[in-house]
Amino acid sequence: MNRKFDKSAPAEVAQNLEFLVADLNGVPRGKTITSPSFDPGNLPHLPVGIFLQCIHGKYADAMETYSSKDGDLLLRPDWSTYRTTPWKSKDSGQVICETLDKAGEPIVFDPRNLLQRLLGLYVEKGWRPLVAPEVEFYLVTPPKRGNLALQPAPGLDQRDEFGGEAFSCDALDKYAPFLADVQEMCRTVDIPLQAVVHEMGPAQMELNIPHGDALARADELFLLKRLVKGCAARRGCLASFMAKPSADLPDSGLHMHLSLVDDRNANIFALKEGKAPKALRHFIGGLQTHLPAAFALVAPNVNSFKRFTRDGPAPINLHWGYDNRSVGLRVPFSSAPNGRVENRVAGADANPYLATIAMLACGLLGMEENIEPSHPVKGDAYDLPAHLPEDLGDALRRLSAHDKLKKILSKPFVDIFVSVKRQELQDAAQQITPWEQSYLGSLI
Repeated sequence: MNRKFDKSAPAEVAQNLEFLVADLNGVPRGKTITSPSFDPGNLPHLPVGIFLQCIHGKYADAMETYSSKDGDLLLRPDWSTYRTTPWKSKDSGQVICETLDKAGEPIVFDPRNLLQRLLGLYVEKGWRPLVAPEVEFYLVTPPKRGNLALQPAPGLDQRDEFGGEAFSCDALDKYAPFLADVQEMCRTVDIPLQAVVHEMGPAQMELNIPHGDALARADELFLLKRLVKGCAARRGCLASFMAKPSADLPDSGLHMHLSLVDDRNANIFALKEGKAPKALRHFIGGLQTHLPAAFALVAPNVNSFKRFTRDGPAPINLHWGYDNRSVGLRVPFSSAPNGRVENRVAGADANPYLATIAMLACGLLGMEENIEPSHPVKGDAYDLPAHLPEDLGDALRRLSAHDKLKKILSKPFVDIFVSVKRQELQDAAQQITPWEQSYLGSLI
């Protein structure tokens, strides 16, 4: 082991080491260094502007306020996150980093730093959040140009799927080489992949991670999405976590199960005679009351809002119920000690750290304010009114106006996130869509 690494580093570190952070969109950013060149007294640098970078590469207007010089931040590796990258060269690895300013203080608008700070608020109350993510994605044929439609990848027999094979193990077998890569590499890098499910769409799959500490699970989901993309590329495919990749295909969601344990490791959301206890009710009440203002964190893109239709699998409101998949907030069927809430509104395109933050921040407010939720829905929640934000612009307006969330998330984070997303909205509004070309180009 290189003695330049501290005691928390693993005994063996790859020669080529990627220092990673997740930007506001959850995109891995960073740099690759050679392990022998690492000096803990001279940490690697990146521009602060990575957190003000839009998905299309341009910088948000908030750059003038928060990083007018586009100065540097420091990358301090969190060695608990170290993994190899087996889909790459044999001697390569990756580690997620804490971002620090030049004084050694955490960058407040780094999503991972923000999640750590929020978890500290739970620690102060004697609680520890446990999260179990379930993320859906499509395996698609890589488009040769960026403006071409995404098409589901064919299976082993080179025949296209046509949907209707949800939960089919035989359908999964059509993608056996890719899935074998994913499962083997997850074992190799110690990402706890619990289950693989074929979803409703052709070449659409879901990966499940078991309950665990919120930060660790967000890290693992961030790394899992990267691993899946790497495995897909090895097989000549593209793994897309886009929320709604096609008008003709079911959407891809990020379902997040959450519970809270106390200092004795007892679940304070444990069901009582099959019903939600006060703590769980207040947490759900907080989600119902405040998640509409934090909605841009779980539906962060223009495309995200195309999931929420009455004829689709995504929920259209924040009603709750027991073992009811039509609601946005579900209390799953389980044994009493495993009581929890499942957030079904988040999209697969959400940043894992920000999706977790949205749940924890809104739930915490509900518990602090003793908010009772609405009555649990026993029937079909799709028959009830929709009350989610209409689009990303509406969601950003609500976030900007919500003082309680701004206090928890910090003003710099909200300012920068809203600025980045408004810049993306502006860019998207200037694009000429196939709908315009098809109908207006020929009929007008």
